[in-house]
Amino acid sequence: MKACLSALVILLGLVALQSAAQDQADVLVLDEAVIELRVAPGAPAPAPAVAAQPEEETAEAPAEEGSGPTAEEPTPEPTAAETPKPGVLKFHLMDGTIITGKLTTKALPVSTEFGDLSVPIDAIASFAPGLGSHPEVDKQISRLISQLGSPDAKTRDKAQAQLLAYGPGLLAELQEYANDPDAERKVRIATITEELISVEQDGFEAEQGPSVSLARLDQIVTKRFTIAGEIKQDTFTIASKFGELNVKLADIKGVQRMSTDKPETRKTVAVSGMDMTCRGYKKTGIRVNRGDRVIISAEGRVTMSPWGSNSVSGPDGIPQNGMYNGKIPMGALAGRIGDSGEEFLVGSKKSFVAKKTGVLHLGFAMQQNWANYQFPGEYKARIRVVPAE
Repeated sequence: MKACLSALVILLGLVALQSAAQDQADVLVLDEAVIELRVAPGAPAPAPAVAAQPEEETAEAPAEEGSGPTAEEPTPEPTAAETPKPGVLKFHLMDGTIITGKLTTKALPVSTEFGDLSVPIDAIASFAPGLGSHPEVDKQISRLISQLGSPDAKTRDKAQAQLLAYGPGLLAELQEYANDPDAERKVRIATITEELISVEQDGFEAEQGPSVSLARLDQIVTKRFTIAGEIKQDTFTIASKFGELNVKLADIKGVQRMSTDKPETRKTVAVSGMDMTCRGYKKTGIRVNRGDRVIISAEGRVTMSPWGSNSVSGPDGIPQNGMYNGKIPMGALAGRIGDSGEEFLVGSKKSFVAKKTGVLHLGFAMQQNWANYQFPGEYKARIRVVPAE
């Protein structure tokens, strides 16, 4: 009897195995991962799976000019490490120290000409204490301006150099001294003002961190507007990874909200009359991406020597002298993106959204039959690139 029961159990087990094979589903467990294998009836069992090894990182081939994100290749979202934490600010101190952290207060009290405000910290993009909050800087600037009228030439020269080092932010303060009764000071203030205006227009390269604000009032920049007033808080408590730190307002140069936004590019490029389009464009060294907004303003003069030394062109060119490639006035400032991009007129002002990715080229529009002539002079092109959002 027992032998019969054993035979029956074995027979039932064989039937169950055949049924499982007909269902075409076997389960293989490797390294605690469950993998479903489809097996055709009567087919040999598959070879055991081997756990996939992580691929080695390889450098991606550089994208071709004109390439950009497509529907099949969406732009990856920033990782948690790249995304700034809400409320995190970067504090630049007068001694060069940089502290990153959150303010323990929820709002910034500000007294303005039109009343008192309580500005939420989360709405602030940046703020900078003005000269009213930096009395020592205010005194130093007044002393240097006074020294511009010194009887000693070396003292005057040194004071002028130190005032220039403050940068374009000093322009508003210098306006107060434009009509100085001292003739020497008045001349030097005019010289400093002219040079600082030139530096400002050239879109000078930004330094590491903000420079000290030379406005009289404190400046608070929000997401929608800028507030000028007096910050009514002498000390700030910053929650940093080193614990809570107390910082005085007078010790702060500027505060910026942490962000992963791409910065704007600003650069001034000189294009001479020898950078002819027919001989090859001049590379600006600025790479623009599709969707970036490019803003260019240009000025200068180039002598059109084939038409006589009295014929002078500006960035807009002289249509009466002919057209380069039938569409750009001769002598004009022209541009293109990439080595083979479509040529376009830049002129004295040009604003456009880039339709392709590549390096911005600029050139002096001139036909090939005038390539051996000399064209004295140059254009200065101020270029600003605003990254696409």
